[in-house]
Amino acid sequence: MTRKSKLVVMDCEAEFGPEWSWMPKKLIDLVPWLEKYLELVPEEYRDSAALEPVRFRDSPRDSALNVKIHYYRPETDEEMRDRLEDEEAQKLERQKAEKQMLADLKAKFNDR
Repeated sequence: MTRKSKLVVMDCEAEFGPEWSWMPKKLIDLVPWLEKYLELVPEEYRDSAALEPVRFRDSPRDSALNVKIHYYRPETDEEMRDRLEDEEAQKLERQKAEKQMLADLKAKFNDR
């Protein structure tokens, strides 16, 4: 079986608290701020990491940027097993629906 990629999404403010929304106003402070988010992603998946702004608030006193971090990783054995079970169940449901449709059509057109 082929292992698929799994999209991981972290809403940083919701998962780690409101202090994760603080955003520096000085440009020099942005690099460490971004590195903090990058460190949330396992090193081997960082090349797929992306930052998605969710909400921005700016005031003279401070700035806040709620972000989501996205990255792809291979699905685990358990995730793959669950996915394959779901796919098989959906396949059986489709077959059942198609057989019922065939039976209905046969009943409808059998006397013609």
